Amino acid sequence: MSMPHPDFELYDNIGRSTEQITAHRTNQPTNEDLHRWASRDAQQFTEALPDKPAGPGISAWTDHLPRARTVAELNSVTKAVLGDDQSALSELHLFLEAAAEWCERNQEPSIAGRYRRCAQELAALGDRLAHLSEDHLAGAYRSTRPVSPPVPSPAKTTGKPRPPRR
Repeated sequence: MSMPHPDFELYDNIGRSTEQITAHRTNQPTNEDLHRWASRDAQQFTEALPDKPAGPGISAWTDHLPRARTVAELNSVTKAVLGDDQSALSELHLFLEAAAEWCERNQEPSIAGRYRRCAQELAALGDRLAHLSEDHLAGAYRSTRPVSPPVPSPAKTTGKPRPPRR
């Protein structure tokens, strides 16, 4: 069985990884082969993409974490990265949904479903992270601030004085 790409190389076992040995035995490409082929096939498209890698956008927020002195300051950073409105997490969720839609338009429903499941798992992770943040805030504020007694509502006067409390 021949491979669709001409640069597929069968490997000998000397100095090869388990994946490469398996690829040789099964006559299948390695993940490295697949990525190399995809890079070559998408070269023209890739040249039109932004020069900056996508990941460093979050690095600026990560750099703020060591400067945070309080739970509130930490929360302001984590909320920006993990919150609902234009956060890195919500943008990644939108990206996964867009990838799923692309796969559907290109007749790849099983891959689209996998992207959607990842988006759902990311949403669930976002919920867990929100609860973590709330627990962190609750723990910090409950331990540092006394709970104020409830403010009594003004009593209606009936004309009789109330007996004193004991």
